[in-house]
Amino acid sequence: MRGYAREVAFCKIYTYIMSESFEPEFSQFDSSKLTEEDLAFATKIVEGVIEHKEEIDGIIAELSKSFKLSRIYRLDLAILELAIFEMKYMDTPHPVVINECVTIIKDYSTEKSVNFVNGILAQFERSTN
Repeated sequence: MRGYAREVAFCKIYTYIMSESFEPEFSQFDSSKLTEEDLAFATKIVEGVIEHKEEIDGIIAELSKSFKLSRIYRLDLAILELAIFEMKYMDTPHPVVINECVTIIKDYSTEKSVNFVNGILAQFERSTN
């Protein structure tokens, strides 16, 4: 399931933000929901976000003019990094990425975060067209 794989990638990115380390171990997640393809997808996203973190964070900082990057809630930053990486470097349709990421942040963050994340991703989507 791509949705669950994306959620796993989100958790790994959040862990990376908090600890600055990435362990390519996924045993803490429900393996019955993750195929080898899903694990490869999640790994590609996490490794891509780490590789392009400076660029992605620059994009986020530019789009979130009213907030410095250091003020963005770390959960929100993790989902924004994931979404922008996936929209910029992968073939997933942008509306799918935005919808899935907004759904994930609804489960992990606040109502204000949902609106903030959706707004930033909508701005990014408009800027790429």
